Amino acid sequence: MALSNIIGDEIDEAEAVPVAESTPDAEQAENEKAQVLKIQGAVKADKKFHEKAFEQMRSDMFAARKGYDPKTYPGATSYVAPITRSLIKSKTDSLYAKNPKATAKRKETLDFVVWDETPQSLQMAFQTVQMAQQMMAAAPQQVDLVTGEAVPDVPQIPPEMMQAFQTAQEVIADYQQGTARRKDINKLGKTLEILYSQALTEQKPVDFKTGMKSLVRRALTNGVGYVELDFQRQYGPRPGMTERLADARTRLDHLRVLQERAAEGEIENDDAEMYELETSIAALEKEPEVILREGLIVDFPPSTRVIPHSLCKSLVGFIGARRITIEYLFTCTEIQELFGVDIKGGYKAYSLNGKSDQDTASANMVADEDGANEYGPRTGEVKDKEDGLVCVWKHFDKPSGLVYYVADGHNKWLRPPAPPNVFVEDFWPVYAITFNDVEDENYLWPPSDVQLIKDQQHGINSSRQGQKEHRKAARPRWIGAKGFVGEEAVKTIASAEPFTVSLIDKEPQAKINDMLEVIKVPGVDPNLYDTSPYVTDMQMSVGMQEAQFGGVAKATATESAIAANSTASTSNSNVDDLDAFLTVLARASGQILLREMSEEQVKRIAGVGAFWPHQQLADVADEIYLEVQAGSTGKPNQAIEIDNFNKVAPIILQIPGLNKHAFLKEALRRLDDRMDLTEMFDDQAPSIIAQNAMASAAPPPAAPGEPGAAPEAQGGQGADNAPKPPDGDPGGSDAAFGSNQV
Repeated sequence: MALSNIIGDEIDEAEAVPVAESTPDAEQAENEKAQVLKIQGAVKADKKFHEKAFEQMRSDMFAARKGYDPKTYPGATSYVAPITRSLIKSKTDSLYAKNPKATAKRKETLDFVVWDETPQSLQMAFQTVQMAQQMMAAAPQQVDLVTGEAVPDVPQIPPEMMQAFQTAQEVIADYQQGTARRKDINKLGKTLEILYSQALTEQKPVDFKTGMKSLVRRALTNGVGYVELDFQRQYGPRPGMTERLADARTRLDHLRVLQERAAEGEIENDDAEMYELETSIAALEKEPEVILREGLIVDFPPSTRVIPHSLCKSLVGFIGARRITIEYLFTCTEIQELFGVDIKGGYKAYSLNGKSDQDTASANMVADEDGANEYGPRTGEVKDKEDGLVCVWKHFDKPSGLVYYVADGHNKWLRPPAPPNVFVEDFWPVYAITFNDVEDENYLWPPSDVQLIKDQQHGINSSRQGQKEHRKAARPRWIGAKGFVGEEAVKTIASAEPFTVSLIDKEPQAKINDMLEVIKVPGVDPNLYDTSPYVTDMQMSVGMQEAQFGGVAKATATESAIAANSTASTSNSNVDDLDAFLTVLARASGQILLREMSEEQVKRIAGVGAFWPHQQLADVADEIYLEVQAGSTGKPNQAIEIDNFNKVAPIILQIPGLNKHAFLKEALRRLDDRMDLTEMFDDQAPSIIAQNAMASAAPPPAAPGEPGAAPEAQGGQGADNAPKPPDGDPGGSDAAFGSNQV
């Protein structure tokens, strides 16, 4: 049953129930405040539950940036080799090198009722109809006595022939109807591909590729990364997100707030805000037009700002969660511009590092309207509206199907509770990606790559620091008997520069070697500070080998190949995770575009030939979806792909009825060429091979010559008659891939 019918029935039942007395404003305000208090308490409880995980993420971010853990290694005064940073950079480049290629997939369905989808039955139906038409045309004509016109004599078709004729007509009609439906769906899929590709290129303030690389980097560093989808409409409130399309919307909202403050007398004529308002209005009047854009928005919230429900069992899909929360930090002015609410002093002030200056021990602290909270005065009172930041929580509540916007310490809604701004099947348009999932029923968060190589990073740092200290300790030093060598002589010898002569007071017969004795210390043993075991452990932990960090040890080609295969296995697993994540994003984005975009907007973006459905969304969403091509985000091994295609292409060319367009398209894809095929083909012209065959077949063919003779004397197949290697053997030798140098 349609959702509209269910809602309509509920409305009818509600109208039948007697309406209760309207709730007074005071009681409604108390109910609202109680609900705000409940939401804030739930968010703070979830945040406290995951506090250790968030602290671990911050520690991992520090280790990735600095190359050491401050809790276990004094990196500020010791040797640091930031291997972790190189690991994150190398894996990010290998996992995400370019934007994905999304293709529309038609859901496999049985679109034909009568036709059995075999070419033989369709051909037989066409032959039956053609035979009946020939019988009609061959019938003798008679003259109508009334009109005098020739009337064909309808032949008497046998009953069994008539039944076959009707069945053939039904098969052809069913074939045409199903084919037309598939054609419309395929055209809709192409339109959806263009819309999605265009939406990715319009992302601001950073493009989609930069945002996705930061997401992969974040997932490797923190163990998890998030993406939130939304849609910015031309009219209506702005989405409560940090990312939005580049237009004049933010600028207009800022001017609106300045005008409201000026009208209320909060801004005097000699204030800086009044000058800003006047100059902004003057600049706006000079512009020919103001652009208000709409479209898909892809936001990348930080890992520490997404707060899952404490009952969540898996970050991917948020299995078991009944609510999730996204945390933002805004100034009071941004709150007024974004939500149209002046919260004044009724909020908890936060600093730039996301910390509050108030005691957060109570999860149920809500500020009163006078600025003081229920549990005591504000410890750090905000003197001006621009001072301090406001912590805003976007709370998705799945049981109620609503989204709540609340500010920490504020006792009212920032925006009335409403369904999510966009519709997706999962309710919340927030998606998580992880690369190191493990099965642990007691811990939700997967380990990050930084955690996995923490000991190896510490071991390399300690080894290099020990070698540094040993080299310093192994420097030449001398000792002498006290009183036997004067202090001035000691200072002179200690400060002597290389290749200089030092004059000291000593007995003529005394020898300097007798006065000073060399301190013997053990030499620096390189094996003592070898870091190869750490590199081996690192390869087994995160799938990275030494060659990917720059230097290469003296290993055999076989050892290097085994290490490379191990690395490729781990990398392929991560690529599969990334492809699955991008496919989920593409499907959800397709649902949003199908629901939000109008036909006029679609044709303006995709062209006048775009196809957009008029039927219900549910009828279309079940028939087509977007899917990311596997491996389309990484760096392909082009040499291997071309070599494989060269081997299989001759076999494909021998298949009758080959689709030359699809074949050339695949060849260009392997070559990574962006040639437009629509401008190169004439469907009526035969191929070069067909033209050569017709040219050679024009004169009377002579007797086929020997395989080594001229091509025109070898028959229609030409050089294909030459001797070939056995089946399955390509013959000759292929170019070597890679290098065995170590």
